[in-house]
Amino acid sequence: LLHLARRDAGVAAASPNGPVDLDDIVLRVTRRWRADDRMAIDTTGVGPAQVLGDAESLTRVVANLIDNAVRHATAEVRVTSEERGGQAIVTVTDDGPGIPPGEHDRVFERFTRVDTSRPALTGGAGLGLAIAREIVEEHGGTLVVDGAYASGARLVLTLPVSR
Repeated sequence: LLHLARRDAGVAAASPNGPVDLDDIVLRVTRRWRADDRMAIDTTGVGPAQVLGDAESLTRVVANLIDNAVRHATAEVRVTSEERGGQAIVTVTDDGPGIPPGEHDRVFERFTRVDTSRPALTGGAGLGLAIAREIVEEHGGTLVVDGAYASGARLVLTLPVSR
């Protein structure tokens, strides 16, 4: 909430203050989940992807995407990163129930919770993806649900590469 309040007041814009290795962030965040052995996380598709940005904010984004995927996955989460066409691309895929097509944009709105059967303490307050998208946009990128993926959910983070 503090992040959102600051952003609404025009104070919180992240500044691209240095090179950030998204692949290092992905591996650091997934290491935390692997340590407690709750979920299989496949990082074999993680390759170099460097952007200019605020490392702490981008870590928050990646952690949110992976935390959500782990929360909704049945057995596995897959994370990839790469540089392609001047873009750094991170995908986070889970094998859970997926996001209904009519909710693909709505999940990025504040206080949106698709799975209302779960209490807010375990299901979240519906702020994580809204905050993540705002941070990504502050860095000149996009965060979307891959509508072509039908075996769970795949979120795609795209940012301009650092040159």
